[in-house]
Amino acid sequence: MVGSALAVALTGRGDDVIRLVRPESTTNGIAWDPPAGTVDAPALEGVDAVVNLAGRSIGERRWTAVEKQRLWDSRIDSTRLLARTVAALAARPAVFVNASAVGYYGDGGESVLTEASPPGSGFLADLCVAWEASTKPAAAAGVRVVHLRSGIVLSTDGGALGRLLAPFGPKWISPFRWGLGGPVGRGRQWWPWISLGDEVRAILHILDTGISGPVNVVAPTPVTNRDFARALGRVLRRPAVLPIPGFVLKLLLGSELADALVLEGQRAAPAALVESGFEFEHSEVATGLHSALAG
Repeated sequence: MVGSALAVALTGRGDDVIRLVRPESTTNGIAWDPPAGTVDAPALEGVDAVVNLAGRSIGERRWTAVEKQRLWDSRIDSTRLLARTVAALAARPAVFVNASAVGYYGDGGESVLTEASPPGSGFLADLCVAWEASTKPAAAAGVRVVHLRSGIVLSTDGGALGRLLAPFGPKWISPFRWGLGGPVGRGRQWWPWISLGDEVRAILHILDTGISGPVNVVAPTPVTNRDFARALGRVLRRPAVLPIPGFVLKLLLGSELADALVLEGQRAAPAALVESGFEFEHSEVATGLHSALAG
């Protein structure tokens, strides 16, 4: 979702975008196979930047032991492969931008979380810590490395909002569209969000500036789950007051996944972006939702 939008934005401003493609793909690009640990390294010589957003979808399946290993491998294998390859190039890229997530902080409660905040606990936090650590070979070789600690990216094409609007499949049976949506659990958990447009613009900003290290890619106004549901209801012009009990989600998703993705939260602040001069187009959740639903 993010990668496709980013590629359009890069191409639109005149950059040449070369995709990394799997062996079975019919799309033109640089061949790579993270599970096998192979990539066409010579084809990466001389590129200006590498952006790695690869990773199996976090919330599509219950977190069994097998699924968690797949989630882990899909992120660590791809990042480690690219970081080591980039480090060994004669003409290295200036910057290596790698995906991460606000899940790095675990359940933050009411604490305001900046990039200086320590990691939390739990599977998702451990995964993010290992994910970011996998970029070390590139950083050790002198490449500027950035970790995108993204929040909930607002888009109906996928991600948390797409799942929220259509948890059972077709969008037309969305509980929110029928006035049956509402806060999840207690509704007091913080949901750090960002519009898809601002997510892409933030990545462009990161590519073009000297910013490095972890970057909270979130809007400056995080909201609680209850306020998010209310804003979504107003945008859809539907009531959004029927709470969804936490135990229902735990039955549907499994306790660990429901806690990590929905019932816990992070009051994350985009300190690094703000300090670097980035300006958000969508600072309020209502405008972000309007933008997502208009698209």
